[in-house]
Amino acid sequence: MKYYTVEDVMEITGTGENKSYEIIRKLRKSFEKKYPDAVSIQGKILKWYFDEMMGINGGEQNETVEVKNMG
Repeated sequence: MKYYTVEDVMEITGTGENKSYEIIRKLRKSFEKKYPDAVSIQGKILKWYFDEMMGINGGEQNETVEVKNMG
């Protein structure tokens, strides 16, 4: 899977580091709520999810989210 880092978010949104981390945190929280069994990585956001939520490139999901029962 492909991820955006804070540097990517800074470049795309034109925001500073702190605001970009805030965007990532909010999107990760939303992602985790929508896909509770998925694993997310701190400080990164899936590209397709970011694009979808920000309305970039039509926000089409190019990759399948694989959800595995971890317990």
